[in-house]
Order: sequence, then C-alpha cells, then structure tokens
Amino acid sequence: MTDKFIATHSDLVEACAELRREKWIALDTEFMRERTYYAKLCLVQIGTPQSILCIDPLAIDDLTPLLELVCDPAVLKVMHAARQDMEVFYDLWRVRQSASGPNGDEGRVPGPVFDTQVAAAYLGYDDQIGYAALVKAITGTELDKAHTRTDWSARPLSPEQVRYAEDDVRYLRDIYQALTKALEAAGRSRWPQQDFDRLGDSRTYESDPDVAWQRVRNAQQLDSKARRALMQLAAWRELAARSSNLPRSWVLNDSALLELARKRPVTSAGLEAAISMTPRAVHRWGTEILEAIAAAESSDSLDARLPRQTLDSEQMELYRRLTAEIDRVARELGISSALLGPRRDIQRLVCGDRDLPLLGGWRREMVGERLLTMLEPDGTLQSDIPGKSGAEIGSS
Repeated sequence: MTDKFIATHSDLVEACAELRREKWIALDTEFMRERTYYAKLCLVQIGTPQSILCIDPLAIDDLTPLLELVCDPAVLKVMHAARQDMEVFYDLWRVRQSASGPNGDEGRVPGPVFDTQVAAAYLGYDDQIGYAALVKAITGTELDKAHTRTDWSARPLSPEQVRYAEDDVRYLRDIYQALTKALEAAGRSRWPQQDFDRLGDSRTYESDPDVAWQRVRNAQQLDSKARRALMQLAAWRELAARSSNLPRSWVLNDSALLELARKRPVTSAGLEAAISMTPRAVHRWGTEILEAIAAAESSDSLDARLPRQTLDSEQMELYRRLTAEIDRVARELGISSALLGPRRDIQRLVCGDRDLPLLGGWRREMVGERLLTMLEPDGTLQSDIPGKSGAEIGSS
C-alpha cells in the first residue's frame, strides 16, 4: 500500500480492508469546531510502518469503513493527546446512531489506544508535552509550524498542507516504537494502561447535561439557590447547543449564566435587563431560560447533587500529609505528582471514596497501600466502619 490521498468511498473501503491487517496504526485528525457544537472532521491521517494515507471525510458521504477500522479491537491505534480526536469519533458514531434509528449503534470511540503523550509522562516527560516537542526530543526533527492555523475545511488542500498533516503520523510511528521500548526497559509497560482504558471508554465522552454546570468557572462562588438555578440553566444550554449544533458560548456564555443564576429574572423584560440580551435572543431562547429558572426555584431536590466544597481542619491536615507522601514517591519515580495522584483524587480519598485510580494497579503498589495506612492506624478508612458513610465524614 503506497502513500495515498483517499477521496472516494470505494478507495476508502479498499484502504480500510488493508489497514485492518495491521497490528497497529498511527492515527490523527484535523477538525474545526469554532462555529459548531460538534467538531467538523476535515481530514484523517493514518500511518503504518510502510505508508501514510490521508482520508478526506468531506468528500465521502459514508465513513462506516473508517469508523469500523478505528474501533477494530484487533488493531491498536497510536495517537498523541488523543482525547479530542476520540471525542470526534464518538460524535460521528452518535450521528450514525441517530441516522440508524432507535436501534442503531451507540456512541463508540477508537480502541484499543496507545497515547504517546500519556506514555511519555510515565518516562518523566512533561504531562502535557506537545507532539512537536516530543518529536524533537525523540527523533531530533524540528517540525514545520507553517500550517498550524490552517482552515482544514477549505478545498483544495495544497501539497504543503497535506505534507504538514502527514507529519502528524509520520513521526508518531517512531515515537510509538521508542516509547514502547523505553517503557519495557524501565519495567513500566503496564503503568499507562489504566489511562489508555479510560480513553477507550465511551462514557468518558458522554456529555451529561446534569453536570454541565460544573464546567462553569466560578460556579462555586454562588449560594445554594443560585447554584440550583445554574444547574438548570447549564443543563438547558447544553441541550440547546447540542440540538442547534452551536458552540455553548454562542447560546449563552458562562458570565451570562452566572448572572442569570444570581438574579433569577421571572419576565422577558427582566431577562433583557439581567444580561443585556438582544430582543432576537430573547425571542429565540427567552421562554426556555425562564422555564429553567422557574424549575430551579420550585425544586429543593437539586441540593442533593451539590458536591462538598471544603474539607474541615482535620481532613485538611490529612490531605496535606497524603499529598506530601505522593510528592515524595513521585520524585523517587521521576514522574509528576499529578500523574501519580491528582489532587482531586486525594481529596476524594480523604472524604471516604475508594473507587479511585490511586488505589488500583501500579499506583496502589507504589503509594496506595501506604496512603491507606496513613488514613487510619489499622489501614481502614472511616467509610469502612459500619454505620459511617463517606458522605458523613467531616460534614458540618
């Protein structure tokens, strides 16, 4: 199979049939989402040990062969900073499911996956190392940055643009093989697997409207009534953006959501005054916004979904001790503390949660057992004591 630009369904079928004979492929995408809720897939690059292919999804109506390839469990997908690319494929499957009716396929993501950014972190590279930096560190090659801001939806693509896109998988092949060997030599081959499994879990990409408010910056500064309103408003915005295929901020930005949650207007005039909404926007969204606010005002049950905000003094001291221990072990291992034990997981551990990556796999061996011993002299969390739930620990 020679290097090829694929723009017809028949060529896609043939290419994907050949690619499914490979043990692994390097995979990358180019997409646009500045003006839409769902990303617009503009180009797919695939590399094998022998060749590089570019697939033009804008020219091919039926991408089923590609979707089946990237979800084939027999072919490992090698990607860098894979999450956004995985979400693009998840959304493509959801669109396909909608077109197939109620009995169609659920959202799926590529798998199995090897993320080179994740793998590099287990060898002491920066957790968020970019592709170009990793290429230079491992291969010594300086990548061209001329087309970083290319409009990938424009056609035709120039030879220079295609070459630039191909580079995203050209060196990914070498990086994958180098990282695989380095992880094996360090005895860490299995360490990234938990992270790879999470990337390959479709639940990672489900956008639950009920928790959309947690992505709103400064939400924690609101009082309980305002937070209830924000929960309803953010859920409404998520569904409105999805159904209209518009960016969330084009429906309402975060500042507007917060202001509405604080003021909670009850009329269209009050709505316009609260956030300076244009009459056109009020006409389109106003009734639904007011209904969301009214629903929050009439319900107290939403309080149960508000997560705990702070630790008490005793828990805070324990949190500091656990954090210091994780920092110490991370230094010994030559990896970041965040990779070994994210701060949010430490807080959850202090509050009684044991369903955590920190207490599974290699992390449990390296530090998890020690943390459990530090939590209680006998290694038992308070949440294990009969009649004492994790939610009760330290509650005020």
